[in-house]
Amino acid sequence: MRIITNTKLAERNVNLGKWASYGGIALLVAALFANLYALFGRPNDTQLIIVVFALFIVGYLLSNVGMFVNNRWARRADKGLADALRGMEKYTLYNYRLGASHVLAGPSGVYVLHPKYQAGPIEYVDGKWTHPGAPPRRLFNFFAPREVLGNPAAEAESEVESLKKFLKKHAPEAQLEPKPLIVFMHTRAMVSAKDSPVTALHVKQLKDYIRRQPKAASSVTPVLNDLETKLGLAPD
Repeated sequence: MRIITNTKLAERNVNLGKWASYGGIALLVAALFANLYALFGRPNDTQLIIVVFALFIVGYLLSNVGMFVNNRWARRADKGLADALRGMEKYTLYNYRLGASHVLAGPSGVYVLHPKYQAGPIEYVDGKWTHPGAPPRRLFNFFAPREVLGNPAAEAESEVESLKKFLKKHAPEAQLEPKPLIVFMHTRAMVSAKDSPVTALHVKQLKDYIRRQPKAASSVTPVLNDLETKLGLAPD
């Protein structure tokens, strides 16, 4: 399988998330020591109290930015998807290159892959996504917010729209109909979403699912090859 990844973007954001987390933790620790100093050394120093609050707020925000970025980038979904699709020689996986984060193209058409990382049971029932195994939201989540399931179908459709906008700008002649796929990456994810408006499956099922799809009426390869040349894209 051909893989074309914006590696610089991925690595930059991984580093951004890492240093934002480290910086946030450092500021929170500084806020703790400054608070202790204010309590026992200078209890009436208003300016020091303001500094303590400022350190706490900035540290909290920065650490949360770091966790948000890490949830998106540190797991390197591009590598996980590439491993899952290994051996599909007639397909190309585009990561962070075509507007949508992950685009798979080959004989059966174009797919926008939307990875999710929740563990445990994930269900789509009566028009709603649920994650029964998720821990309840308590005070702990204020300090360490967990990644919520959200609405994977709507998120995947949004990624499709991002791809369409990109193609409209860079290849307006392209007549492609990208199909969204929700891919749950966690080894302990158990997906029950047969009624979902967007196909949802476990990453271990992804390769077999793609292989079972009928060939597209017209090949997407020439269009995407032209786009690669136009944008100067090259396989990893």
